Amino acid sequence: MAGRYGAAAAGTAVLFAALLPGCGGPMLAKDGTVIVGQKGSGGAAVVTANGLEIHDRTDIPRRIVQRSADDPWRAPIGFIVPRNGRFTATSSPTLLATQGLAIAMRPSDTRVPEWGGEVLIRVDVIAPAAEGTARMGEQIALVLDGDGEDARTLVETALEQMAARDRFAVVDSRGAKLVLPAIPGSHKAIGNAAVGKRLAKEERDRGARDLLGALRAAAAATAGKGTRRVVVLSDGGDDPKLPPAVRTELEKMAGDGIIVSAIASTAKAKTGVVADIGMAGMGFVGIDKALESRQGAIRTAIPPSGDLKFENLSLHFEGSPSPSHVLEASGGDVLWKLDGGEVVLGNVRAGEARTEVLRVTVPAWVPNEPFYFTVIAHYTEAGTTVERDLTARLPCIYDDDIERIAKSRHGDVIAYASALATLRRLDAAFFGDGIQNAGGIRALAELHARSMAALARDTKDPAIFEQAEVLNGLLRVGD
Repeated sequence: MAGRYGAAAAGTAVLFAALLPGCGGPMLAKDGTVIVGQKGSGGAAVVTANGLEIHDRTDIPRRIVQRSADDPWRAPIGFIVPRNGRFTATSSPTLLATQGLAIAMRPSDTRVPEWGGEVLIRVDVIAPAAEGTARMGEQIALVLDGDGEDARTLVETALEQMAARDRFAVVDSRGAKLVLPAIPGSHKAIGNAAVGKRLAKEERDRGARDLLGALRAAAAATAGKGTRRVVVLSDGGDDPKLPPAVRTELEKMAGDGIIVSAIASTAKAKTGVVADIGMAGMGFVGIDKALESRQGAIRTAIPPSGDLKFENLSLHFEGSPSPSHVLEASGGDVLWKLDGGEVVLGNVRAGEARTEVLRVTVPAWVPNEPFYFTVIAHYTEAGTTVERDLTARLPCIYDDDIERIAKSRHGDVIAYASALATLRRLDAAFFGDGIQNAGGIRALAELHARSMAALARDTKDPAIFEQAEVLNGLLRVGD
């Protein structure tokens, strides 16, 4: 039997007073801890758009039968959480590799529900650099100065230039707010999501424009080894001329070795002010009305991470014994096919690393039977017409025990996906549009952050330590 409880508003402690016979009341606390006092046959907590449900281990959700290929996708059950509120399992990567390219895939689940559902797959694309083929790591900050309509595109262009050895931060001049703390350049999806969330806010909710404060925050964010760069994406501001205090700060930053460039974030920008920012900062200037020209200026201000090595990289997913589809990707274009799904990741440069999260469907099948994701990486060697494929299989097993499924879930993959969901990307991977009714996704992200930190301590894995640092940094910054 499943007992359902409504959840209180986000950001408050939630105590579900109604109790099932033989069950304790589940609590979603301010710190994100989910406490489920389930007794008897065991089970798991399931968070849905309607609140928190308690499922006995023998309770099998009803399958959703699609009558047509045109029917929208619906998962049979919500997000499964172990009843003690802590993910203790960690993933093992499956590798696709050739000379100069490695693709590591980590699924959130290896035991999949026999009633069907979804799996999150973390994909790390790494292109090791030989000596002389990639630049050294740099400290980079992007400053959003105004709401130019091209700001999102220019940020994406800037992030494409970065690699894992870089560290980048994002600052908003409205309120001089640190939107994103300095994180490795491989986390491009998080950067794009953070900027998108910030720019979606009303200007009055973000605070008054303070370019001087934003520049000081950017200088602090770029402290560290290597070249220091600040790129200001500006519409020219509210004043007809560059304020003297801002000019003085830019000259001071240039004297400290920080290269400050300025790119117009709209074709209607006050080009004189934008140009003054770049010239005072001893950097590059992009003020052409054509967006392509300003993207070129971004690529000059932030040199590419390395030589182009692979072109048109794509990942094709096939399910066996039944087809599966890629529902969503944090980065790249998703293409639907009759027998599977494809994610187009584009070009890869030497020294580059990127991390993406995919949502992939799992069809319903029979308990204890195997299920495989067959993944085919297709690419063209740069400068040639030679096309190649790499193939690997991600093995899973069907299970009808929801408690066993919950305990086997990989906390490291879920925690990283939660970071994206906290920033308004991949929300549907957890709850869909009704997340507010379930108490907010931030609390769950905090739960995952603690689980990931525990995993890092238990496994002594430096990669997991880095991911825990990234997630906790995002949660500290907040909105």
